Amino acid sequence: MSKKRPKEPAPAPAAPPLVTSRFSPSPASLASLTALGALAALWALVLWGELVASRVGGSPVCALGDASACAAVWDSSFASFVHRFTGLPVAGWGLAWGLAAFVLPLIALLRVAEARPAPGLVSAIRFTAAAGALSVLALVAVSAAAGALCLGCAGTYLLVAGYAGIALLGWPGAGLPEAGRGALLAGTAALVAFVVLLYPGTRTPRAVGEAGRDAVAAAARGFAAGGGTGDAPRDARLRQLVSLLAPPMKQRLADSLLIYRQSPVFDPPSPRRLEGPASAPVRITTWSDVLCGHCADLHRTLVSLREHAPAGSFAVDARQYPLDGGCNPYVGRSESPLRCEAAKVMICLEGRENETALVGTVFENQDGLTTAKLHQLVSPFVPRAELEACVSSADTARKLREDIEAAARYEPDGTPLVTVNGRRGTSLGPFLYAVVLTGGADTHRAFAELPPPDPQAHLH
Repeated sequence: MSKKRPKEPAPAPAAPPLVTSRFSPSPASLASLTALGALAALWALVLWGELVASRVGGSPVCALGDASACAAVWDSSFASFVHRFTGLPVAGWGLAWGLAAFVLPLIALLRVAEARPAPGLVSAIRFTAAAGALSVLALVAVSAAAGALCLGCAGTYLLVAGYAGIALLGWPGAGLPEAGRGALLAGTAALVAFVVLLYPGTRTPRAVGEAGRDAVAAAARGFAAGGGTGDAPRDARLRQLVSLLAPPMKQRLADSLLIYRQSPVFDPPSPRRLEGPASAPVRITTWSDVLCGHCADLHRTLVSLREHAPAGSFAVDARQYPLDGGCNPYVGRSESPLRCEAAKVMICLEGRENETALVGTVFENQDGLTTAKLHQLVSPFVPRAELEACVSSADTARKLREDIEAAARYEPDGTPLVTVNGRRGTSLGPFLYAVVLTGGADTHRAFAELPPPDPQAHLH
């Protein structure tokens, strides 16, 4: 009698697949993303170095010829806000993005090589690509509004576009597998890069105008704690100012003083109106272009100077030098009638109540400024019919010609143009504060702490 064979146990149910998406990135695409991320990081590091070089020795000027300087983008209000609010300059954020964009596909490539699924990494890479593409769109908008083309920045834009093209368009079936984990991975990678770069970011020099205003304010605060009377207070303020300046700013102050000493002296034009007493020992005359970002920075510097300089120590005569050949014969190109129109509007605002605030409002709205927007900004304070009549009048055209011819004596190569008591100076806040404290003198024992000036320095 044969024995029955025991039944074999039923096979265990198969484990559910680990991959929740059918998509699997190819090693070639991950390798391409890794390379693009590495290149973006390296190029952002180069741009960061160029930014530092520009802040240490560059020239804050809106040039007559080439308007493609990257400094116009780096010193924009948007870029300054990013640096001040986050501690990283825009180039630093480019490096942070590049590091994250390099590390994530590299890890995914290693996982694929080990035949291990990486759905969360796929989503992290796609989130990173989308963040890069949106950032590029924002920076392109800022550049367009500033009227500047930063060729170096364009290299970053192309690298990010290539990265996004692969991760977003080249993976049509990817979706966002494990989206929550992917978002966490992308955010962690960006946060780690940010923390690593934060210290060098905070040590990166700020825009020249901003750093100069900070130094003037710090010097004024330091003096206020000490007190004093007579000439001693001004001496104390000047010594405090020089001692607080960082080495690059000390060099700029020394270079500015040399430019001031070597300048020919012309009688300042008869002022149409002065902000400050006519008897002030220092008269600062400025020539600006409404679309010049450095001119807007000078306006903010002068507002700060009024807050911190001794009362009645200086007066300002603000004039126009539009960088457009349509009304300025010393400028070769003619791009838009806006600059000439705006110069006439500024002349028509002279002597109006709250003129300084009005001009500041126009400067703060440089990005995307049009003739219609300009008139809209001014219309609450000047009736439109009255403004149009003033802008089109022969008297306003004559005043603009006078401004241009008065500036031409100094052979300007851009704006802002700044003179102190008829001698060419610079728009550097510490320089203006120093000559106001000395009553227009270019020598003082406090200046002995400054480095030797650079005869080749080009500052405005």
